[in-house]
Amino acid sequence: MTASLGWGEESRRPPRSEPLPADPTGQRLCEIFGHYPWNFIRADLPDDATAKAAWTTVTTYPLRPRVLWNHWQDANQLIGVRFTHDTRYALLDLDAGGDYCTADGVAQIRAALETIGITRTLLIRSSWSGGLHLYLPFAELVNTFNLAVTLKECLQAQGFRLQAGQLEIFPNVKAYGVQTFIEYMGHRLPLQPGSGSCLLDDALNPISGSLARFFWLWDGAASHQDMDTLRHAMKIGRDNHRKKPKRRSHPVDSWRQDMDLEITEGWTAFGQTNHLLKTIACYGRVFESLQGQALIDYTLRIALTRPGYEQYCRHRHAIDRKVTAWARAVEGYYWPLGTTPSRDTSQPKNNLVPFNQQQAEDAQHRICTAYTELEQAGELPEQITARAKAIALSAKVSHQTLYKHLSLWHPEHQQGVIAQLASLLATEDVSSEAIPELLEPQEIKELHPLERYMKGEALCADDLGSDTNSFTPERGVRGDESSFPQETEPAPYDPGLHEQIQHQIRSLGWSGEVIRQFIADQFEGKRWSNLTDDERLLLLYHLRVLDSLDAEEPADIGAPPTALS
Repeated sequence: MTASLGWGEESRRPPRSEPLPADPTGQRLCEIFGHYPWNFIRADLPDDATAKAAWTTVTTYPLRPRVLWNHWQDANQLIGVRFTHDTRYALLDLDAGGDYCTADGVAQIRAALETIGITRTLLIRSSWSGGLHLYLPFAELVNTFNLAVTLKECLQAQGFRLQAGQLEIFPNVKAYGVQTFIEYMGHRLPLQPGSGSCLLDDALNPISGSLARFFWLWDGAASHQDMDTLRHAMKIGRDNHRKKPKRRSHPVDSWRQDMDLEITEGWTAFGQTNHLLKTIACYGRVFESLQGQALIDYTLRIALTRPGYEQYCRHRHAIDRKVTAWARAVEGYYWPLGTTPSRDTSQPKNNLVPFNQQQAEDAQHRICTAYTELEQAGELPEQITARAKAIALSAKVSHQTLYKHLSLWHPEHQQGVIAQLASLLATEDVSSEAIPELLEPQEIKELHPLERYMKGEALCADDLGSDTNSFTPERGVRGDESSFPQETEPAPYDPGLHEQIQHQIRSLGWSGEVIRQFIADQFEGKRWSNLTDDERLLLLYHLRVLDSLDAEEPADIGAPPTALS
C-alpha cells in the first residue's frame, strides 16, 4: 500500500496532458512557472506605475498553461504563481531601499551562494518601484523544502538578515500543516509587459526586457550550477533543520520573530493599518536603531511593500501622515535594543488623579470662591442656616457636600475651635472608626408619660378640694395638685422615627461630626438628646429635603410633615 500525500499535494498535481501554448516562449514559461496551477495570485496594474499592486489569491480555478501565457501577455494585469513539492528554480527578493538592493549587496549575496554550488544567477528589476529579483535556475528538479532550508541557513550563516523589507527567500521555509495544507508564498512572474520588469547587468543597468533572452540566459546559468555541491548542501541543510534543538528562545528573540511574522504577512483584512504601522515602526526603532526622519522613511517603505496594502488599507490617501504619527509615538516610547531607556520606566504607569478626588477638589474650590465673594460683597449671613443656603446656592453644591467641608465656611471650624460634641446619646459614645451609628436608641427605662399626653388635667385644690373619691370630667382622679406628681423625663424612644432618621443620614453619607453640627445649627445649639418629638420629626423633614435636593428629585417642601409617612 502506498502512502498518501494528503489532500493538498496529490489532488493538486496538474494533469500531465494539459495543452501548452503554441508560442515556444510561452511553452518555456509554462514549463518552468506553470508547474503548480493552484491558488495563483493576480493584481490589476496600478495607474501609478510605482504604486504597490493590490495582490489577491484566486482560489476558484487552476491556472491552465494557455491561460497563464495569456495573462502574462496582458499589460493591464500582473500574474504570480506558487511553488509545489519540487522546483527548477529559486528566487531572492531584494526590496527597494533595503540594505542589499545595491550592486555591492547583490555581489555579496552571489558570493555567499557559491559556497553551496550556485555559481550563476539572473538579476532582474521586479517592477518600476526598483526592487530586485535574483533568480537561481537549475537544470533538474530539486526538493522545494530542502532547497528553502538550505538557502536560509547559507545566508543566515554569512550574516544576511532575512526579513520583510530587506531580503526574502522564495520558496520560503513554510510550516508543516497537520490538518490544513499550507501553501508556499507566491511571487510575480518576470518581465511582464508594462510592469517595469527588465534584465539588469552587474551594475544594475537595464539591458533587455525580452523573455526569450531571459530564457537563453536561464539555460546558460542552469547548466553551470554545481549540482553535486548543491545536493550535498541540501542534505546537510535538511538534517540541520531536523536536528535543530527546540530550546527556549530569549523573550527579545521571540518578540522580534513575532513582529517579523506580522510584518511579513502584511494586511489580510480591513482595520489592520494602525496595528501594522505601529509594529513596523517599533521594529525599526528597537532592532534597526532608527529615529527621526529615518524611522519615518523606513516605516513608510516597509508598509507600502507589504501584501494586501492596496486591497485592505483604507488610509492610503493619508498614509504619510499616519506613518509620521506612529513613528513619533513609537520613538517616544521605545528605544534601540541595548541602549539606555529614553523614558523613565520607574514612574507609575497611571498618575491620573481619580475622578472622585477631582470632583471633591473642584467642589472645595467653588465653596471657597463663593465664601470669599459673599464676604467681600457684604452678603455673608451670620446665621448658620442662612449662610449655608447662600454658599450652597452661589457655589452650586449640595448641602450634603457643604457640610462635608465645614472648615471652609462654618465660623466655629474656621476659627479653629472645633466643637468637641459629646455623643448624640446621653449614655453612649459614637466611634469614629467604623460607620457611625449616629442615633442609637436611648436606654429603655420605666416609661413616665409626659404631662401633655395625660388624659386628664389637674386642677387646683381650691376649686374642688382633695376628696379622692369625687370625680368630674374636669378633675383628675389623683388629687388636687397643680401639677403631676412625677418629674419630667426625656422624650420617649420612637423606633420608627429613629430608624427613618438613621436611614436619611446614611443616604446623605454624613459623619457623626456633620450631623451633630447640623442639629446644632437647626435647633439653636441643641444636641440630639435634647430634641423633643416635634423637633426630631422636623429634623427628619430637613434631612429628607436635603436628600431629595442632592438626588435632583422634586420634593414637596411647602411645610414640615405632621406625622411619619
